[in-house]
Amino acid sequence: MKGKKDKRKGSGKEKLGLFYPGNLQKRIDSYGYNFSMGKYCVFLFVASAGAIGCGMLFCLHWYLIVLVVAASAMVLPFLILDGYKQMYEHKQFLDISDYMDQMLYSFRLNQKILVSLKDTRTLFAQGRMHEVIGEAIDYIEHGSYRHELYKEALEIIERAYPAKRLCAIHEYLRTVESNGGACEEGVDLLLQDKAVWADNVVLLQEDKKAARMRAVFSLCVTMLLAVIFHMVYRSMPEQYTIVGNPVTQGVTTLYLLINIAIFRKANRQIAGSWIVQEDMQGKKISGYYEMIASYDEKKEARKSFIAAGAAFGVAVLLSVFGWVMAAALSVIAGMLLLNQHKIGYRIAYDKVVQEINRVFPNWLMEMALLLQGNNVQVSIEKTIAHAPDVLQGELQRLSDSLKRTPDAIEPYLQFLGMFELSAVLSAMKMLYAISESGNGDAQSQIRILVQRNSKMMDKAEKLSNEMSLAGINGIFYLPQVTVSVQTVVNMVVFMLMFLGRMKL
Repeated sequence: MKGKKDKRKGSGKEKLGLFYPGNLQKRIDSYGYNFSMGKYCVFLFVASAGAIGCGMLFCLHWYLIVLVVAASAMVLPFLILDGYKQMYEHKQFLDISDYMDQMLYSFRLNQKILVSLKDTRTLFAQGRMHEVIGEAIDYIEHGSYRHELYKEALEIIERAYPAKRLCAIHEYLRTVESNGGACEEGVDLLLQDKAVWADNVVLLQEDKKAARMRAVFSLCVTMLLAVIFHMVYRSMPEQYTIVGNPVTQGVTTLYLLINIAIFRKANRQIAGSWIVQEDMQGKKISGYYEMIASYDEKKEARKSFIAAGAAFGVAVLLSVFGWVMAAALSVIAGMLLLNQHKIGYRIAYDKVVQEINRVFPNWLMEMALLLQGNNVQVSIEKTIAHAPDVLQGELQRLSDSLKRTPDAIEPYLQFLGMFELSAVLSAMKMLYAISESGNGDAQSQIRILVQRNSKMMDKAEKLSNEMSLAGINGIFYLPQVTVSVQTVVNMVVFMLMFLGRMKL
């Protein structure tokens, strides 16, 4: 807990440090780009001029214009940094994509990690990837290690480029280096998986850029509407104008400040990592899974009935006192409460199924790689430690059942059985068939398993992309909300002022 607090404090100090141009310059230099004070001054001038122009368009008092200018200046370092970070993340993605391709092709020819690393380094004449590959090569050649030489050496690259696919590739290369044997099918499988991942990463970033453009367009259109409404108020006779009204001045200033924050948020969304996909729902999905696994319909129905009964009782009392509308609302609330357990279960069920569809193909891909050198039971056991939260408990139960009855099909059929997913059931039947067949049949069945999984992988990547896009797509509507609130407040102020003048 203390570590998390220290991390948050460090992050806050780091953000504050960006207000000093020298620190901003150092951060951008660390990304491998040049940034001068001259550029910063140009950006600052443009941002300040834009803020002053907006303030003058809305006839804000000078001190409110200063506030808007100050907000623009405070946001500017983050906007600049986001722009360079986006270019940096794109370069990171291109580097790791080329690295994975070359490592796999090279390893297929020589089946030696050190030789493959040296071949791959020739692709990168300079830059960060050249440096980290060099560090990994030096680590292997010096031969001094704590536990596992190749694992520790390749972790140097994994720390610099923390992509899950990279870890899976390195794991497979280490297995083949240690155990020997043919690796062509495993390499082909990894190349296919990497191609699907890379295509969907590029598609996601294009969609994010398009969503950002829509958000900026929404900001511009709503700002234009706000200016038009303001011009209407300015054109009115002096006794009816609300331009100088304190409420109008305050709400307009707040409107501009919120728009600056929206613009900052839209830019931040496209400056995230291309190679690391954050799992923001892990704990929430685990909670949904536990709820479904321990769901007792009769018990939950009793709770809903009690809550609904209280709502209906309130409705009766309200109707006795003649409050018909309130009674009707209470009845509606009672109907919802009566079915809340069904609604809650359905929401949780759909969320968990969506998560299973997203992560199961990746787990199956790992299984296909492990099956190149292990039997089914051992492969399942090896995946448990780092499996997605939603699968971990089920995999542990499956492994325990197979230890008791290794030849039975029932443990496979019961895996995620409560969700009745045809794709999962088909894959588990195939795993059972592989466990029961000989080595020759097993390899052909693994190929069939991989072919079936390729379409699931593509769907899973697209589903992950949709979830990643949810945040930035929602930004499109924020300017419409802010301009609506500002317009309504100004109209209320105008009506109050107009009615007040009429009385006079």
